[in-house]
Amino acid sequence: MIGLVEQDYSDAEAGPVATERAAALRDCMSVLRAGMHTVAATVPQPAVGPSVPTPAAAAATVTTAPEGSPLPNEILLSELVTAEMAERFLSESMDLVDDIEKGGMGLTTRPTPGEAVNELFRAVHTMKGNAGFFGHGFLERLCMELETILDAARRGAAPVNEALANAVIAKVDEFRHAISTVRIASAAESEEECAGPVPATSAASGPDDAVSVPAAQAGYRPLGEILVGIGAATEDDVHNALDLQEKPLGAILVEEGKARPEDVERALEIQKSAVAPEKPQAEEFQRKEIRVDTSKLDRLFELVGELITAEAMVANSPDIAGLKLDSFSKSFGRLNKISREIQETAMMIRMIPLDGLFHKMSRLVRDLSRKFGKPVDFQVSGQDTEMDKNVIEQVSDPLVHILRNAIDHGLESPEARRAAGKPEVGSVHLHAKYEGSEIWISVADDGAGLDRARILAKAAEKGMLQGDPALLPDDEVWQFIFEPGFSTAARVSDVSGRGVGMDVVKKNLERIRGRVDIRTEAGQGTEFILKIPLTMAIMDGITVRCGPGYYSLPLGDILEFFQAQPSQVCSAEGGEEAINLRGEVLPLVRLAEVFGLGGASLDPLSGILIVVQSAGRKVCLLIDEVVGNQQIVVKSLSEYLGKVEGISGCSILGNGTVSFIIDTGKLMAMRVE
Repeated sequence: MIGLVEQDYSDAEAGPVATERAAALRDCMSVLRAGMHTVAATVPQPAVGPSVPTPAAAAATVTTAPEGSPLPNEILLSELVTAEMAERFLSESMDLVDDIEKGGMGLTTRPTPGEAVNELFRAVHTMKGNAGFFGHGFLERLCMELETILDAARRGAAPVNEALANAVIAKVDEFRHAISTVRIASAAESEEECAGPVPATSAASGPDDAVSVPAAQAGYRPLGEILVGIGAATEDDVHNALDLQEKPLGAILVEEGKARPEDVERALEIQKSAVAPEKPQAEEFQRKEIRVDTSKLDRLFELVGELITAEAMVANSPDIAGLKLDSFSKSFGRLNKISREIQETAMMIRMIPLDGLFHKMSRLVRDLSRKFGKPVDFQVSGQDTEMDKNVIEQVSDPLVHILRNAIDHGLESPEARRAAGKPEVGSVHLHAKYEGSEIWISVADDGAGLDRARILAKAAEKGMLQGDPALLPDDEVWQFIFEPGFSTAARVSDVSGRGVGMDVVKKNLERIRGRVDIRTEAGQGTEFILKIPLTMAIMDGITVRCGPGYYSLPLGDILEFFQAQPSQVCSAEGGEEAINLRGEVLPLVRLAEVFGLGGASLDPLSGILIVVQSAGRKVCLLIDEVVGNQQIVVKSLSEYLGKVEGISGCSILGNGTVSFIIDTGKLMAMRVE
């Protein structure tokens, strides 16, 4: 009817179509309601599977009534359940499980626990109905078990307390396992499965009768269903084989002695002889969303990067250098605007909220709180902040390690907190926000804070200290905790204390050009701030020349450019050259000396100085020329180059020249003590 209205702006001819569809739907629903009870008196069923019949089994039974008797209905369940619907079921089930887990963890903190229980019950009931319709009896039974627990709480027969929350969380883990099993089974069957009706044979009819069913009526069926249908294997054996499938299903069943080779051959013949019916004409619906493989989005982003590079090559082409081309300039300006919008749109497509990541952290904090016996008040904010999907994957592990350390090492025991005049319940706050071209994710606790003396003692024990430790600023002392194998823990647990967690934090952040800052106060708590670029592929930067080489610096690391006057050049402590910029003495770093470049200016009075910053420190970088501001498409260095200190990647300029992207933090660490 919708199709007729969209085509002719009228539903005058929709009467016959509506009548036909309504009749078909009534017949189908009568079969679904009746199930196997409708034909139990006329068609005996062998016990080859679970006692709870699925709709698919009911449809199969109805279509194999004794010869000569009318079929109650010829519409099969698979004509209603498409592959897209099955995929949507899995996706919706995972969303419902996440909602149930979130509701279970907040069950005892809600001001209206009765409403919280009702919300959980509705979510579980929805998932139970979906599982029953799609024939997943195991998941349906799990939902019924949790429904029974929640119903007792709704009626007041059971209290809404921590025990109820623990029961809900335990069921959530069972739900996830059951849904993952559905996913594995679906993936295993997909190699032998295509669109078409569900089984049209009955095990009660015997193998010979099963072969006699017309192929056009039977349709294509997975091999496992055929083997169950002809009584050659049980449904449990088929599911167990699918869970461990690394070779064809029939071969597994034969090797395990669950089916005979001749039965498998006969089932394959039945499968080959089946003819899939024509697909019904699809209705045209307006959809607001589509599912796209992430590899396609990654490819789109790569092409956008190539487009930006090609655009720069056109703008810097020597064929048009020096020519006055007003029309070309206008057209190119328009092209530049469109390409930038395409790039921004492509970035937005890959951006997803941090809500899913933060939800996983909530479950982690709850489990760790119970494990260590430390009650924790976990607060989350900024979860609507969006980040590149690929960046989120790199941030997950650092967050896990920081939260583990915050609860295990940062927060004191309830007894110690009472003695220090603090509330027994510790506080951990996870927050995200935009800050310029970066996203800052902070983890703050109100624990004991970092112990400078213990960190310095451990660093001295490992031979990391050089010079007088009393002269080291706090920021440099805190950096020791990111060294491999560094830990101040008095004991090693199965969660922390081995000195590998914070090392993972540093490595993962370096991989995405991010950094971490630490703010701590003894006895008051610690805050870790992860500063992460919005995306890893394209960034705004300044390209400079130093001698024969070209280099690019991220725009966010640059504070200003200037040319030094003789009065500004001075010496710092230790005799190193420095620049006095408005009363602030900044170290001088010659880029040519860092990378061993010949033909570059070493005189700070003849070159250009760039003030760059990283981790709260500033230096003056001496270069020869500022080429310009442009979008930089980040490319990784070839593997045969190995790791180049101070360089995070490279980019291709408009004239085809390679520009190396400077890692400001590493460069400063190389040259500034």
